[in-house]
Amino acid sequence: MAEPLPEGAVEATRFTFLGAGWTVGLANEAALKLREASCSWSESYPAMEYRHGPISVTGPDSLVWFFGEPPAGLLEQVRATGARLSVSDLDPMADLIRAQRLAVELAGRRGMDPDRPRNLTRSIVLPQL
Repeated sequence: MAEPLPEGAVEATRFTFLGAGWTVGLANEAALKLREASCSWSESYPAMEYRHGPISVTGPDSLVWFFGEPPAGLLEQVRATGARLSVSDLDPMADLIRAQRLAVELAGRRGMDPDRPRNLTRSIVLPQL
């Protein structure tokens, strides 16, 4: 949990989380937490789908975060965009904690309280019909 955040992560303005197999769910969770806690532009994809369109908005202001081993050739494609990369040897579940720490760091830099996300409540009560 004490591993440093990816280099340049807090300077990025676009965040894309990628996974494969069971780590797609982790990518989804990381993107959601970043959006909720810091109002950051974030998205998630299965890694093999990323190169079929979403990579087109990736550039030097982007951070692309892989949960688990990147598919062959994808790292090189992302590097060519000028984006920052996060590829870790950590267990993907432990790496999710780093993504959550990034959300907290970004929220703090923006003067936000990550424990009280904007426009969200602890529970949602629907009116009875």
